Amino acid sequence: MPDVDGVCRHFGVCGGCAAQDQPYTQQLAAKGEAVRALLGDAWPHPIPVTPSPDVWHYRNKVDLTFARRYYDAPPPPDFDRETVLGFTRKGRWFQPLEIAECRIGPEGLGGLLDAVRGWQRASGEQAFDTRTKAGRLKVLLVRVGKRTGECMVVLLTGPGVGGLDGFVEAVHSAWPGAAVHHAVSHSHAGAAFAESSTVLAGSAHIEERLRIGEGGETPRELRFRLSPFSFFQTNTRATELLYGHLRARLRAHAPRRLYDLYGGMGSIAFSCADLVDCCESVESVAAASEDGRANAETNGIDNVTFITAKVKNYLKEREVRDMPFEADSLAIVDPPRAGMTPKALRRLVGLAPPMILYVSCKPLIFARDEWPSFAARYALAGVRVFDLFPHTPHAEVVAELVRRD
Repeated sequence: MPDVDGVCRHFGVCGGCAAQDQPYTQQLAAKGEAVRALLGDAWPHPIPVTPSPDVWHYRNKVDLTFARRYYDAPPPPDFDRETVLGFTRKGRWFQPLEIAECRIGPEGLGGLLDAVRGWQRASGEQAFDTRTKAGRLKVLLVRVGKRTGECMVVLLTGPGVGGLDGFVEAVHSAWPGAAVHHAVSHSHAGAAFAESSTVLAGSAHIEERLRIGEGGETPRELRFRLSPFSFFQTNTRATELLYGHLRARLRAHAPRRLYDLYGGMGSIAFSCADLVDCCESVESVAAASEDGRANAETNGIDNVTFITAKVKNYLKEREVRDMPFEADSLAIVDPPRAGMTPKALRRLVGLAPPMILYVSCKPLIFARDEWPSFAARYALAGVRVFDLFPHTPHAEVVAELVRRD
C-alpha cells in the first residue's frame, strides 16, 4: 500500500492495526455494535462509545522483536539469516516484519529504530534464533510518559551481551536524555520478561501522570513510577476518561469500602481513593505491589492497602474466614485479557459484593464466559465502551453489575 497521509506504510501487512483505512467514527460505531451483539439479550440497548482523545501515536509503550528474516524459499541449513527489528506480519505470526514507522506508537519511533539498527549491524549482535538458539537479541521495549515527556528504552537479550556503550550512544542520538536499560532473560520464550535489569544511563524509572476528573471538577492529578516491566494502560489520555467514568460511578454508589481486584500498581485505586474510607488493592505480581506502595507515598495516599496475592487465593481466604463483602462496599474488577479464572469467578459471585464495576479488555470473554455466572445473582445496570486502541479490533468495556438482593 502506498504511503498515504494518515495511513502507515505497513498497514495491511503488519499484524497490528486492522482499520486505519476506515473513518474513526465508523470504527467507533462498529465497536459499540460488536459489544452489543456479544451481550445479546443481556443488554439490548445502544451502547455509548467514548473515543480516544488521540487517534494517532496514542501508545505510550511498544515491544518490538528482534528476529531472523523469513524467506519464502527456505535457505540452506547453514545460511545465517540476517536480523530484523519490528512486529509480525498479518496472519503470519511466524513471519517477522521489519518496520520503519508505527503510526500508533510513540512519536519519533522511526528515528530510534534506525539508530538501534545501526548499532546492531556495527556490533555484530544477532537476533535470537528460536530454531538454532544462536544469537542474543530478543526485544526492544520502548515506553514514554505522555504527560511528562520522559522516555525509557530497554534492550532485552540473552545472557553474555556486554560493552553496550554503543547502544546507549545510538539511543541518545535519536532520543537524547532517555533512560536506557539492559535486561537479561534466560528463557527461550519471546515475551518481554527478564530475570534481571541494569540501568545503563539515566534513571531506574520514568514518571507518568494521570489527570482524572468527572464533570466540571478539578482533575485529580496522580504521579506514577514506571519501571521497565510495570503494567500501565498503553493509552494515557483515553485511560484518564476510563478512570474518570469509574470514579463517577463510584461517587454515584457512594460505598465506604473499595476492593480493587487485579489492581496492578494501584492506578484505579488511586483514582478513587479520596471517595472512600479505605481500599484494598489485590495484585499477584510483587513488583507491581511494590510500585503501588511507592506511588501511594508519592501521591500522599494513605488509605490504600496493597495485598500481594492471586485474586482466587484472596477470595478463598475470605471464604474460609466467612468474610463476605460488606454492605457498604464496591468491587472494581480489571482482570488480564484472559479474564478471571473459573475459581476466582465462582468465589467472587459467592461472596457477592453489592456492586461490581467490571472492566474487560476482551469483551468476548466477559460476554461468553463470565456474564452467565454473574447473571444468576446480578443485574446488568450499565455498559459503556472506551476506545483505548484506535485502528484495532480491541476495546475496553465497563459493565456495571448490581446484586439482586
